[in-house]
Amino acid sequence: MRVAIIGAGVSGLACAHELERLGLVPDIFEERPRCGELFPHVAGILQLMHRPVRDPLVWLEKDYYIKIQPLAVWKKITMHAPKVKGVARSGKFGYFVERGQSHRSLETQLAHSLRSRIHFNCRADYSALAREYDYVVVATGNRQIPATLGLWKDIFSTKVRGAVVQGKFDPEELIMWVDNDYAKGAYAYLTAFNTDRASLVLIYANAKPEEMEGYWSDFLKKENLNYHIEENFLLEHVSGTVYPHQVGNVILVGTAGGFMESFLGFGTVSSLRSGILAARAIKQNRSFTKMVNELDLEMKRSVRLREIINTMDNNDYDRLVATATFPVIKQLIYNTNFPILKYAGDIFQFIRNWGGKL
Repeated sequence: MRVAIIGAGVSGLACAHELERLGLVPDIFEERPRCGELFPHVAGILQLMHRPVRDPLVWLEKDYYIKIQPLAVWKKITMHAPKVKGVARSGKFGYFVERGQSHRSLETQLAHSLRSRIHFNCRADYSALAREYDYVVVATGNRQIPATLGLWKDIFSTKVRGAVVQGKFDPEELIMWVDNDYAKGAYAYLTAFNTDRASLVLIYANAKPEEMEGYWSDFLKKENLNYHIEENFLLEHVSGTVYPHQVGNVILVGTAGGFMESFLGFGTVSSLRSGILAARAIKQNRSFTKMVNELDLEMKRSVRLREIINTMDNNDYDRLVATATFPVIKQLIYNTNFPILKYAGDIFQFIRNWGGKL
């Protein structure tokens, strides 16, 4: 059986890894000269997003045969709202992993685990490959091919302005800011590569590219952030849904398949899982669309959560942070195995309505 994978990002490499485990060696086509996203950043794998799983990395190794070396265990969250600051601590919120092209990045880890050939600097045509190969897995990280196929529906668009900064950091901490003055419908966050280097990211919903520098300046000034900037980046991300996820012998995974959590991160785990499930669907000659029903449901819950956040004002953010760090609720959210994502939309609505009274 001949399989082509377009894209050597997380979902494409995970698909190749699983195909090799199942006895198939795919051809991988990547338009860039190296694996990984163009800008380095630190992503979080948050345990509460994957409950009842207790340890996401153990789960990924046991059920999906992917072994990940994290940067650090995630033990602290500091949240800043316009008028409220909250801190939560735990033995293990999850993990931090590096994304990008460095030797420690998740993409590099996956690439080094493969024996399949990656054809770099190769802009593949999915329709031509579909005539040549038994299956084509689209893992391009964007909506271009699913939109061409008429399968993509936009949900919302965000601009991501970020930088690699130097300073003094806790590698086990995530710092988050929510404020509609500079991060409307989204948030800003800092995650550390190590004790003296971190990624600082600002996300703004439905902004024009030329507006982002103003929001970025407002963010740094209002939060009094004076880090030395090593590298800057700006990109657009469009979240959307895809259905069906398979058309003939073409399978859509990762962001190209709509498998992207719309809250707290860039969808590392959902991208990995979609790629692996695609490989299993190919080997077992099963419908990929049916195999990802559960993952699809998780994405819909995540989208609902993000849609609620998009409508919040600064008073809502103050209530959210105050409620999320209230002792009893903090214990329930962070130190139990309660499946919060399943009920997160209702919980956020409750916080908006009643959080100020707690």
